[in-house]
Amino acid sequence: MAPLSKTYYLLNLGCAKNLVEGEHLAGLLLSDGWSAVEQPEEAELLLLNTCGFIQPAVEEAIEAALELADGKTAGQRLVVAGCLVGRYGKKLAADLPEADLLLAPGEAPNLLKHLAAPPTGRLAISPPRSLFGGADPRALSTGPGWAYLRVSDGCAQSCAFCTIPHIRGPLRSRPLDDVLTEAQSLAALGVKELNLVAQDLTSYGRDLGGPGLAELLNALSTIEGVQWLRPLYLHPDLIDDKLIAAILGNPKAAPYFDLPLQHVADPVLGAMGRKRSGAELKALVRGIRRAAPQAVLRTTLLVGHPGEGQAEFAALKEFVAEMEFDRLGVFPYSPEAGTRSARLPAPPPQVAAKRAAQIMDLQRRISRRRLAPLEGATLPVLVLGPHPDSDLVWAGRTQAQAPEVDGLVIITEGSAQPGVIAPCRITATHDYDLEGVLV
Repeated sequence: MAPLSKTYYLLNLGCAKNLVEGEHLAGLLLSDGWSAVEQPEEAELLLLNTCGFIQPAVEEAIEAALELADGKTAGQRLVVAGCLVGRYGKKLAADLPEADLLLAPGEAPNLLKHLAAPPTGRLAISPPRSLFGGADPRALSTGPGWAYLRVSDGCAQSCAFCTIPHIRGPLRSRPLDDVLTEAQSLAALGVKELNLVAQDLTSYGRDLGGPGLAELLNALSTIEGVQWLRPLYLHPDLIDDKLIAAILGNPKAAPYFDLPLQHVADPVLGAMGRKRSGAELKALVRGIRRAAPQAVLRTTLLVGHPGEGQAEFAALKEFVAEMEFDRLGVFPYSPEAGTRSARLPAPPPQVAAKRAAQIMDLQRRISRRRLAPLEGATLPVLVLGPHPDSDLVWAGRTQAQAPEVDGLVIITEGSAQPGVIAPCRITATHDYDLEGVLV
């Protein structure tokens, strides 16, 4: 059976920022009379929105593109968009002749134009300067009650291991009024939790010479209907007392600090191009703990980076054990072509993988210990709907649980409309998840 005309199938890969971009691509199609379908064989247009940040993400994106290409039939068009195209451009066009259009991030807002008149060589690539705004159509895919709010694109940092500035370009903040316009539109749709995301969130507004992240949080807190605000990805080199106070003093901001510290040993931080020393990072974490013992601290670590020997890894493990982060993610280092780190000697991949497993084993025990006192407490929970792994129970999140990267509340009894924030009594705690009943 031939696919129906003007139908599309969208597969989003990668981070929350990429998800938002995919939602805007879907919004453009819907505004032009296209309809979404759930299976690729039903679609006239196959749209793959890719990540290309690290090698595992590159491999996942290429595998997904080849799978869609293998199933492609007469009358179907395959569009590959996103960071993979931004990073590999012409090489990808040569290696993937099955793609009818390759769309780099800077050309994403021009999707409809390129569908109507494909560019020469099937490749639409330009320096990333444009950015979807509050007036651009967007088709939410995150479910009732919550959404991501992307406030900027690109990055002003120069971490030695990172490809983002090359792929996404320099920092480009959205004007404050434009962000507020979109936030008000999301609130009108019933969104109660806004998760602020960007490649470089802590730098928001610096390129515009105007209000920064602290002022943005204060402005967002005035929007009727929005109950929770959560800033994600706070670069530790830039967070200061003003921002910490703005988060802790905002009645709607979750006391949630997502600090991608990466490491604590000075030789590794130096090789990474980070500005703050290990001692300064420890002082930052301790300062937040003193100011707000109830605050949730999340970090991301990178193990196996150049400069990390046995002593540096031991220092990192000691740091994790001492600080007892509420949430923690860890990644084995992946040398990325074109980065400064890739030119330096690094531990073997199997060593990095083993170290990552050791950190996560330590963190699992820390997480279980820090969650245990919540048993018996009654907490506000955003009800999400059926649990992703079982239709027999529902799922929700507390204000201390960020979407997709933290655990869930497994709701075993009670009912509420998805998207509602309701009281939930915690009946059990696990390594990362909680169990509870709605009351």
